[in-house]
Amino acid sequence: MRSWIVCALLAVAGGCAHSRPAPPVAADPNLRCTHGVACETCVKCHPELAEKFRAAGDWCPEHGVPESQCAICHPEVVRAAPRAPSGADVQKLVEGGRDVDALEPLVVPGKVTIFDFYADWCGPCREVDAHVFQLLAARSDLAYRKLDIVSWDSPLARHHLVAARVPNLPYVVVYAKNGRRVRAISGLDLAALDRAVEEAAR
Repeated sequence: MRSWIVCALLAVAGGCAHSRPAPPVAADPNLRCTHGVACETCVKCHPELAEKFRAAGDWCPEHGVPESQCAICHPEVVRAAPRAPSGADVQKLVEGGRDVDALEPLVVPGKVTIFDFYADWCGPCREVDAHVFQLLAARSDLAYRKLDIVSWDSPLARHHLVAARVPNLPYVVVYAKNGRRVRAISGLDLAALDRAVEEAAR
């Protein structure tokens, strides 16, 4: 069974366990070309990039584009990423899948801290973004910290996900205002995320 089918089935089930290596990544994924893809990495605009995506294992042979750019197989990934509300406490802590020793030193004192392990090719991860951005617009006691695993083979993923036997993305870890770890949520479960945030805020 092709890998994009596996990913699509897992996405429907609430997460994405796709393990392909990282394709080329755009500096600003919100800048989209007419194909609905990040301008810098669109293979229709830049056919010379196709081999890099193939080498990374990110290719949809049925439609002749990377899986991460296939609007037919993955319409949720091709849509523009949601944007954080103005003034929200959002930071991208990790790019390129580099590792961090521990999350505890990165917790924001006095705020509920949501750590989001994600990848650009994970559609359900964008749903987490959209949901958390709504929470951030409604309350000021949240800090959102994003960690890009890039692939399941990255140092970050091996340390925090593979070693902990996390089955799929999204993977969100919530810490209380006092720095106590409240809950880790694997897969797309927004109701569980809301419960964890409420518990952490008490």
